[in-house]
Amino acid sequence: MIESYRFTDKSFDNNNIANYHLSLQVYPKGFSFCILDRSRNKYIALSHYYYNKIKSYNILLSEIEDIFNNSTELQHNYQHIKLMFATPKATMVPSSYYEEGAGEDFFKFNHELSKGEIIQTNFIYGNESEIIYCIPEAISAFFKSKYHNVTIYHQACPFIEEIILKNKSQNNLRSVFLNIYQAFFDVAWIDNAELKLFNSFAYTNNNDFQYFLLNVFEQLKLSAVDIPVVITGLVQKNDSRIEIVKRYFKYVNFMEHPDHFEYSYGFNEYPNHFFTNMLNLYQCG
Repeated sequence: MIESYRFTDKSFDNNNIANYHLSLQVYPKGFSFCILDRSRNKYIALSHYYYNKIKSYNILLSEIEDIFNNSTELQHNYQHIKLMFATPKATMVPSSYYEEGAGEDFFKFNHELSKGEIIQTNFIYGNESEIIYCIPEAISAFFKSKYHNVTIYHQACPFIEEIILKNKSQNNLRSVFLNIYQAFFDVAWIDNAELKLFNSFAYTNNNDFQYFLLNVFEQLKLSAVDIPVVITGLVQKNDSRIEIVKRYFKYVNFMEHPDHFEYSYGFNEYPNHFFTNMLNLYQCG
């Protein structure tokens, strides 16, 4: 894992802010942001901060406040801003079953809403579903105080939209996708460009990670020899979790940068699969 990385292309222009889109990411161990020049469809800035020892969102928020105070790129009046909040505490419901205002009831079927957390919902166009999740109210309030026009998304939104699109364009009939974070991972099963499964699993060690992953294949009766596994997320290619995946599955690949954007040279300094969800956030409706 890269602890910290900052890059801003020399083409960044304070007088061109109206043409820029800002994407932000908050997850339990860190914070990232990137900037898209919409006039050129090119990403021109990326910053990432990772804090392995942080144990609470209150502490993380304090670090994020310091980043805002020291990052001139974040202190502009952007007209286009989206924030991705990554959490395993989420429930997906088909839109046909969802009723406006019932998000908390659906959420509590699977998760406990802790003190200081609020419910958020997003519509996912790729499979016409609602993703219902919680976010610390302090996190939400902080970003809304900085950007009145910010829209908040769960990580499932760009993840699912992108993998469905990739399977359609590449004619990959069946694939399993893993979106890996430090203490949880998302798994999605795509069959003929249709989402058959999305779920998140919190884990504390590699044994947990291995158990949940193998159990998904067992429950779905999927072949570890025939089904490709595609990985995205904040995990190095030589990580022990990746070694587990390679041990049990024959075809293991990593997602590339979304090919519908261009990228400044600074984006070559980290593995392509690290920030695919944040880069795809711009396309979420």
